[in-house]
Amino acid sequence: MKFIVSSLLFLFIWNSAVSQNKPFNIYAKAGIQAGGPIYHSETIISKSGAPGFNPLVGLGVSYNLLTELSISLEAFYSRRKVTYRSTVQDQWYRDKVSISINNQPYEYEVETIFNGETKGKFDIQYIEIPLNLHYILNPKWSLHTGAYYARAISRNNKGTATGIVGRTDIPEPNTVNQKEYDYSSHVNTHFSGVLAGAQYTVSPRLSMDLRGTFSFRSLYNEKWDGLTYRLRDLYVQLSVNYYLRKREI
Repeated sequence: MKFIVSSLLFLFIWNSAVSQNKPFNIYAKAGIQAGGPIYHSETIISKSGAPGFNPLVGLGVSYNLLTELSISLEAFYSRRKVTYRSTVQDQWYRDKVSISINNQPYEYEVETIFNGETKGKFDIQYIEIPLNLHYILNPKWSLHTGAYYARAISRNNKGTATGIVGRTDIPEPNTVNQKEYDYSSHVNTHFSGVLAGAQYTVSPRLSMDLRGTFSFRSLYNEKWDGLTYRLRDLYVQLSVNYYLRKREI
């Protein structure tokens, strides 16, 4: 929370200081987003998911470079929550096994396969900092593209698995029912990606943004071998910008 407050406060103070005699625009930003991780694996037979309530709120500054060109920098809080359900076949993974020898507990990992269903959720909160280049088509519409950096300030990925662990061709296979797992510690902290979208000017003080974002980096740490495929976020963001200060060229 301190990181959020200090980042937004710094951006606001900096914008106020530099925009006294220059064509800078300062705006507050609020909106929602929907999407989720995209991935492909031959072991996944079927998959489904649903987004949660994913708000974003923050501040931005834009600068008019030319009559038809401007640049913007934003910093905002963003939440990306999604629930998922997958049916998998022969999914390789590492399982933790606990045994007791002479009343002394021991835990070790075994490589095995899983057949069945997994259910879970991602719930990650970020500070996102996008840098956009805007091409102004007319007084109402502009197109923009750019890149963003995001830092996860809260990471949660938990779920359950129900199915068969290990061999399926034996009379009494080893089964699990609603076995809980927690992969939160394997979720990455730093992300970067690209974005593209459009902006519509409603009034001199109000505009709306619609943009799509795609993450270069997988949600899970690349050094973790618990999964054999990568998950990259693909989201659509809809937001409203209210201009606290607007200067025209």
